[in-house]
Amino acid sequence: MNVLILLISLSHSYFLSTEWELKRDRNNIKVYLREKNSFTQEYLAETIIESDLKSIYEIIIDYDTSHEWMYKLESSKIIKKETENLLYVYFTVNMNWPLKKRDLVSDVKITQGEDYIIIDLNSVPDYIEKDDNYIRIVDTRSVWNLSKITSDKTKVTLQSYAVIDGLPSFITDLFILESPMYSMTKLREKF
Repeated sequence: MNVLILLISLSHSYFLSTEWELKRDRNNIKVYLREKNSFTQEYLAETIIESDLKSIYEIIIDYDTSHEWMYKLESSKIIKKETENLLYVYFTVNMNWPLKKRDLVSDVKITQGEDYIIIDLNSVPDYIEKDDNYIRIVDTRSVWNLSKITSDKTKVTLQSYAVIDGLPSFITDLFILESPMYSMTKLREKF
């Protein structure tokens, strides 16, 4: 029990690091940015959704339909379900012409407690063979953190970064702000 409290505290302090800088605050969605390293930024988006924890979780974990509401996804599918708490997913990302489309493969690890669910996606670029129609994104991580406020209200955060080679910085900067706003808005609209 003490280990669980420590993990939640560490994860909470990591998500609320003083390094984060608020960049957008619109329609009850906040987006913070910080430098992950000298060439990569990561974002932290947060909102409150008027729904129970489990219902939000079910939509996020349905990776066969993620492309219907996640920013710039062309397709998404579950490749393999190892256990209830570990699966592998494949995404393709639609980039505007003249940029070549990207794809990525992630493992998905799920940790659940009574009042929270954490969904942790990490890139596993060599899990499946590369497709010549896409440029594989090899370094990415996204963490969904769902925290129960009440039986019908949940705090939802998404922390993410992706190293996408070959993109001009102005496109990367736009992507990192638009992606969480779009995806959080679409997720909320489902309730």
